[in-house]
Amino acid sequence: MKKLFRKNDLIVIAVILAAALVLLIPNLSKKQSLTATVYADGEIVKIINLDEVKESYTFSPKDGTEICVENGAIYFTSAVCRDKLCVKSGKLYKNGQTAACLPERIVISISSGENSPDMLTY
Repeated sequence: MKKLFRKNDLIVIAVILAAALVLLIPNLSKKQSLTATVYADGEIVKIINLDEVKESYTFSPKDGTEICVENGAIYFTSAVCRDKLCVKSGKLYKNGQTAACLPERIVISISSGENSPDMLTY
């Protein structure tokens, strides 16, 4: 009966796995600085660095619409629209996430300081 792996094969596999871990660890430990941009009627109302928020607060870019800002997250808390899809979209805390209240023409967009792609295709 022939063995599936020889000793040298296992050493090569272990070296490849160790190299992959060494390359992966810096990417996992790197924290991205998140910035939230709030638009109303196509104009920038506020730019907020979410990592620098010490205490949560709310503000109203328009009457009847409230946005809550926390450390690392931002979200709609109330809106005057009927369907409340903007409120149901939940907290935004990752690069590339967006929430919009279309009747009020308010958009929240999250971006990081780096120009990293959201997805890679080959």
